[in-house]
Amino acid sequence: MNAFHVAAEGGVNAYAATVDEPFSDPARLVDSTRVDALLAGIVAEVDAATDAADDAEIVELERAGRAGRQLLDRFRDCDAARIEIFGGELVTGWIVAVGRDCVVVAEPAGDWVIPVSGIVAVVGLDGEARRAIASLDRLGMLSVIRSWARDREVVRVFRAGGAPLDGTIDAVGADYVDIAEHDPGEPRRTDAVRRVATVPVSVVTAVRRRA
Repeated sequence: MNAFHVAAEGGVNAYAATVDEPFSDPARLVDSTRVDALLAGIVAEVDAATDAADDAEIVELERAGRAGRQLLDRFRDCDAARIEIFGGELVTGWIVAVGRDCVVVAEPAGDWVIPVSGIVAVVGLDGEARRAIASLDRLGMLSVIRSWARDREVVRVFRAGGAPLDGTIDAVGADYVDIAEHDPGEPRRTDAVRRVATVPVSVVTAVRRRA
């Protein structure tokens, strides 16, 4: 406790206590009530400044913590979200898994793998996960697409700057996918394939597998 606190709490007229005797005429002394009020105000100001400094330090620590987090980290902390991808498509569903560069979402119409680069906005990341979210650091978007290609799943590939492509993934390279385009309601057959398109992974904003 500093001198200001002692003076304020004890009601001491610090001014009068230090005035030399020749000047101790009560008429020339500062009113003790006014001195007490002055000291109390100073103490309150010091306390407020200390509290503000402590609060600022806490806020700064919280900011530093947030600054180190990435978008995928926030997906790991919630059950579901609404994701807007390039082109305006909205995906609303359960967060199934979070990989090193993508998030896997399940909705009634099908399953999605969405790379971070394809996300425009997310709503719902303020919730808390009530179940375990698979966090697979080795999982990449191409890993999911390869598994769907092996199963000959019918997919829709969303692209930045182009219309979606429906069909079956024939091949997955290091930086591209080959999709055999055909009607999404049919399995891949040679006579049903309209063309095979090679799509750079860099323009893929999402891939959906039909339920």
